[in-house]
Amino acid sequence: DEGLSDAVRKVFVDLHEEGLIYRGKRLVNWDPVLLTALSDLEVLSEEENGHLWHFRYPLSEPRDGDPEYLVVATTRPETMLGDTAVAVHPEDERFAALVGRQITLPLVGRQIPIVADSYVDPEFGSGCVKITPAHDHNDYEIGQRHDLPMINILTDDAHINENAPEGYVGLTREDARKKVVADFDAAGLLDHIDDHR
Repeated sequence: DEGLSDAVRKVFVDLHEEGLIYRGKRLVNWDPVLLTALSDLEVLSEEENGHLWHFRYPLSEPRDGDPEYLVVATTRPETMLGDTAVAVHPEDERFAALVGRQITLPLVGRQIPIVADSYVDPEFGSGCVKITPAHDHNDYEIGQRHDLPMINILTDDAHINENAPEGYVGLTREDARKKVVADFDAAGLLDHIDDHR
């Protein structure tokens, strides 16, 4: 109804002019078929059988006594193309000496920091979490706390965009997932795969 639309538009403009609202980047639930955002209330979550892939992320400049790599686990391997950090728990003594150091993001070559954040569960997986602020709500919050960049690696129709390395651009997210896993395996950086619900 046009009258309702006019009223909504007027309220948004008035609130903006009063400095009470602003336009900013936020994560949304995106439907790549209908090409529209969905509210949290419109999303129907279902449990399904999947996998937890464990990848080795090499330290950029290992020192004596350092591990060669950190193992991170993910249920969405394709999003690693947009990682901007690896997080560990601030009280996890296994990684305390590595906080502030750099990882070389495999397949991409980008240097990303190791950050300490209390969101990380040191008991889950390896205790190291890949952080992709543009593709996960929890990672977004960590990214805000640590001033991490947001690198969106997906087009509106869920293909890999130009922010990823050339060999992945244009792939569907499903094909990108397969290629990322195969490329990690070929590089000797696929640690193991667990079943995960």
